[in-house]
Amino acid sequence: MTETGIVLTGGGARAAYQVGVLRAISDMYPDWAHPFRVIVGTSAGAINALSLASGGGIFRHNVYRLEKLWSELTVNDVYRNNPVDIFRNMTRVSGRMVFGSKSGSHLSLLDNSPLRRLMSREMNFQAIQQTIADGDISAVGVNACGYSTGQNVCFFDGHESLKSWTVGQRAGARTTLGLEHVMASSAIPTVFPPVQINREYFGDGVTRQMAHVSPALRLGAQKVLVIGVSANSMCSPNRPAKPEAPTFGQVIAHVFNGMFLDTLDYDIDRLRMINQLIELIPPDKLAESGLALNPVRLLEISPSEPIDELAAEHMSAMPLILRKLAGATDRSYASGGSLASYLLFDHGFCTALIKLGYQDAQNHARQIERFFED
Repeated sequence: MTETGIVLTGGGARAAYQVGVLRAISDMYPDWAHPFRVIVGTSAGAINALSLASGGGIFRHNVYRLEKLWSELTVNDVYRNNPVDIFRNMTRVSGRMVFGSKSGSHLSLLDNSPLRRLMSREMNFQAIQQTIADGDISAVGVNACGYSTGQNVCFFDGHESLKSWTVGQRAGARTTLGLEHVMASSAIPTVFPPVQINREYFGDGVTRQMAHVSPALRLGAQKVLVIGVSANSMCSPNRPAKPEAPTFGQVIAHVFNGMFLDTLDYDIDRLRMINQLIELIPPDKLAESGLALNPVRLLEISPSEPIDELAAEHMSAMPLILRKLAGATDRSYASGGSLASYLLFDHGFCTALIKLGYQDAQNHARQIERFFED
């Protein structure tokens, strides 16, 4: 049997889009139990990945539970949104940058302790171990980046035959997945505090991650569904009529886009090129070389509409101080939509993303059918 994998990428609140795609797949195959044998998630995608792996024996029930979580989400469920708390954190960050930080203290603009409580309540980590033990799935992994070593580490649990690995700045570490792993993977740099795992502090898994699909392949996946959160391949950028100096929020948004969105596009392009090159090599020559190279069957589903614009329509749900930081003005939220899309954990925005993901997956129905055909 071909091992089918799924890669759920990072992007803060944008990850709600993935739930819509998963729901469309569950509607297409309502009787399926575990369609994905290898599940890998990064950042907020790690929340979705572990939710799928920790659910029951019916895929559509697991997706429904995940959809309920996102569609009822509020900003206050993820981080403390009291203006006083936010301003205090910003002041503390500024002070530590100037005067230095005390030992054991962490720099972060927001306090995500509500997310920790939510994950502790919603995640059944023991169920992940049981699902693996029962043979329903082969492996589950979440990616995080070590702030000391700079290594991007895939923390995974899975079939006993799977071994840890190290390839330069990329590594895989076998472990029993728990709350600290999902909190570390979703700790957006500078926004949320890092999380200590063993002897190192870790942050968001997209940091320095250049090979998003690689962990799934190392965990045994032979074909992979990648659900992205960027409309880069579908929508051309709009250039302004006249140049304007970028706001602080726009600059930070470009940094985030480079980490969360652009590296995935590059990785997918590279994988497709490798597939084409392998197909050009005659089978006998490939056998003679002794290289174990096989094409990877890949299906990518990404937003068909700019998420920035969708976020701008829902920015009123964000605290005023964060709207200003994102670059929104009193007259227009459009300029702040890009940065806001990562922090807008609001049920209105998330529901709109789920709807978009569902529609996009329906438009890919034939490709999805071909993907699941052995």
